[in-house]
Amino acid sequence: MNRSPHLRPALRAALLLFSLHAFCGEVFAAGIGSEWISLGRTENFRAYLDQSSVRRDGILVRVYQLTDFATAQWADERTVVGSIRSLVEYDCSQPQARTLALEAFSEQMGEGRLVASEQKPDAPWEGMVPGGIGENIRKLVCQN
Repeated sequence: MNRSPHLRPALRAALLLFSLHAFCGEVFAAGIGSEWISLGRTENFRAYLDQSSVRRDGILVRVYQLTDFATAQWADERTVVGSIRSLVEYDCSQPQARTLALEAFSEQMGEGRLVASEQKPDAPWEGMVPGGIGENIRKLVCQN
């Protein structure tokens, strides 16, 4: 399901990067609501994982992640983005992941109006930075 307007290429690239590698350091759990756990934060955004969405299929695990911006991001001159929800697939047999879908929302924490979405069922696999957030999330979701 694609919706207009599309995410600006620079914003899309940044979001993919945030989804996979943005933080350095360890994953820590701090509950928000009933299912979201905090992965970390920077001055510009906070990242969360929806622990209830973890789905395993053999060596692959899919999970929803949320990038919550500290200040609104502008996709174009009329479209504000407060948060991005991403469906990320991790390979438990080797350190790689790919982002299969993105949804941009007008408010923080996936609230407000859906302003853009993108499906990428054939997204390419990307390697992970050793010790980075992607690797830590992979270890967390692949441990069961």
